[in-house]
Amino acid sequence: MSPAVNPLAELIEAELEPLVGHWMEQVQARLVPDARIGPELRDHIPEVLRDLSSCLRRGAVPETIPMAREHGRQRHRIGFSLKALVSEYNLLSDLILDRVEARGLAVTFSEMRIFSRFFSTAIAEGVAEHHARGEALVVKLAESEERLRLVVAGLDAGSFGLDLATGQGEADARFREVLGLPEGVAFSLEQTVRACHPEDRARLLLAIEEASLGRNQGFFRVEHRLLPSLTGAARWVESRGQVTFGPDGKPARLLGTVVDVSVRKRAASEREKLLDEVEAAHNRLLSLFENAPAFLALLQGPEHVYSVVNTPYQQHVGAGRRLVGLPVAQALPELVPQGFVELLDGVYRTGTPYIGREALVRFDRTGQGEMEEAYVDYVYQPLRNAQGQVEGIVVFGLENTEQVRARQRVEVLSQKVRASETQLLQVTDAIPVLVSLVTADERYGFANKAYEDWFGQSREQLLGRSLREVIGEAAYAVMGPYVRRGLAGESFSFEQHGVPYRFGGTRDVRVTYNPYRNADGKADGFVALLQDITAQRQMEDALKRQTEFEQHLIGIVSHDLRNPLGAILLGATAMARREDLDERSRKSVTRIQNAAERASRMVKDLLDFTQARLGGGIRIERRSADLHELARGVVDEVEAAWPTRELRVLRSGEGRGQWDPDRLSQVVQNLVTNALKYSPEDTPIQVETLGAEDAVTLSVHNHGTPISSERLDSLFQPLQRGTAEVDRAGRSVGLGLYIVRSIVEAHGGHIVVRSTAEEGTTFTVRLARLPAPDAGD
Repeated sequence: MSPAVNPLAELIEAELEPLVGHWMEQVQARLVPDARIGPELRDHIPEVLRDLSSCLRRGAVPETIPMAREHGRQRHRIGFSLKALVSEYNLLSDLILDRVEARGLAVTFSEMRIFSRFFSTAIAEGVAEHHARGEALVVKLAESEERLRLVVAGLDAGSFGLDLATGQGEADARFREVLGLPEGVAFSLEQTVRACHPEDRARLLLAIEEASLGRNQGFFRVEHRLLPSLTGAARWVESRGQVTFGPDGKPARLLGTVVDVSVRKRAASEREKLLDEVEAAHNRLLSLFENAPAFLALLQGPEHVYSVVNTPYQQHVGAGRRLVGLPVAQALPELVPQGFVELLDGVYRTGTPYIGREALVRFDRTGQGEMEEAYVDYVYQPLRNAQGQVEGIVVFGLENTEQVRARQRVEVLSQKVRASETQLLQVTDAIPVLVSLVTADERYGFANKAYEDWFGQSREQLLGRSLREVIGEAAYAVMGPYVRRGLAGESFSFEQHGVPYRFGGTRDVRVTYNPYRNADGKADGFVALLQDITAQRQMEDALKRQTEFEQHLIGIVSHDLRNPLGAILLGATAMARREDLDERSRKSVTRIQNAAERASRMVKDLLDFTQARLGGGIRIERRSADLHELARGVVDEVEAAWPTRELRVLRSGEGRGQWDPDRLSQVVQNLVTNALKYSPEDTPIQVETLGAEDAVTLSVHNHGTPISSERLDSLFQPLQRGTAEVDRAGRSVGLGLYIVRSIVEAHGGHIVVRSTAEEGTTFTVRLARLPAPDAGD
């Protein structure tokens, strides 16, 4: 079948390359002015446009758009924020509509619905992938923290942590010792830079700046000299670390270590001397293997047979793997294609030690064929006999994979250390929030770069000037009461709409005031945080309008389907009563009748759903009813439709109350039918009604597959099911439990579910006998 003719799709296909080119220019100008290369920006956008064209021709949008998810993953990888990701889709949509308007193209309502739904789905897919990538990075960093703390201690490294969000950080005792920083003096990055040799400062700052831009995955590593005046002698150190990024793609933390590497810079004779000392201490090393903080192993002979391994080494390669008595190639076969056995051969043959730095190694630690990656620093040291011949190799190393976790632990333990003013300046300049300090006399004591950009004035121009002078009389008339509350020491947040912007128009902002206290603890001004929420509010409004439109559309469609379905069902019923039908015709009429009944039930569910979502909840008509009898009647009806299943009914206590019997029958029927659909044929269903003093309880129990904890959280949401099993009855649209809960809540009751493999699944409804005094039915 050839694709359907669609003018909008034809326009997109004909204008695809000009659209992409114009879009890249707009994104370059508005969202990424730091001049990214063309292929990075172009990414999957042409394929996204082709997917849009295909959807327009088919007249439907799939539930997931893989290309949009791939695009979200690529945007997270190159450092795009969520805001930029959403904005670039909005730009693409506007460019297409501009061309439609310019050509005077007649676009139907159906095409615009597909167009809007496609971009909504693409944005949701991209945002979900972008957020998931950010969350995954945070979890991975958190899992590494504890072990890295031990590694840093074993490496004799000094460490520091800077929280780019709170402006707090700390440097441990070893870091201060290496840089010559006295105890009790607040730590700052500026102090580290000042301690660096003038000829090396530019390299250090450049490495940190590139890491903050996301290059090399946020890692930096640089060797530099220290000033003799701070350390007593010129020394070399290795500074390394990582800038971590939050879910919004902005720099969040700066974590680092410093190690004195002066020894590594000494003459070759010094290095050889150190290796000789390691060899001389070989016998003592064997007795210390088990207690060493690093992983150690002793290999014998040209086949490198394990003779001794310590516990850290065993855990490093896999706790359950046999090593002692086996050659490396047999015990750890995955190391052969990675070249490590070849390196061992070279050390054994030449007698020359091999030192590996941050080497990537993959282990099959579980023996299930699942390779796990690790980064290690290691030494292959030849072991010689009394005649000086190589008879084995000592393996010594440290795993670096856990360093991030240790740095995070150091950061958490040191958050109470207050950062200096210089550190605060560096942190606040890196966040996209306007930060300012207003003193008790309403003058600026601090302003970050975002504040400079907003008002178009430098920090030097702002500091010392009055708040009233900078923001203007009109704005001060609105902000004055808030300013006085902040100066009074009150901490609060508020939103202000329609704030004038220097580039034209107005913006919506969220403002937070926190009191600033002096050394005596008295309020001496306040810190103001201002965040531009214009795009967020626009997105929320757009999503709200779209949701309301879709729900309204469901209500209209389902309502207009009732009459034709009723006619079909009436006609089929009449035909079924005719006695002159042959068997084949009777079966056809029966199928039509069953299909019309299923469609009617679906329409009824859709109408109830629309009423619950748009009509303020399910409307009920209370009158005296007996829940015992209602439940018994529904079960009798269900038994007729399910003659092969066992239904048990239990009742106790008084069952009467003021309820809507038709609606409660709907609740019982839905819960019982669900229990039948999602339980084995040979298991019973138990329906129990229990009368208490002021309430009556209904419970429906089955022995089906338990509902997972993840699905329990969304079980009563529309278009959801409790399990991944296919509905055997084939007629559920996922609204039943949502409608059940709406009916129960309309009666002032509540419904809960408990599901385990041992106990089965039980839905429990509790209903008060009488409505609450303030209930408005």
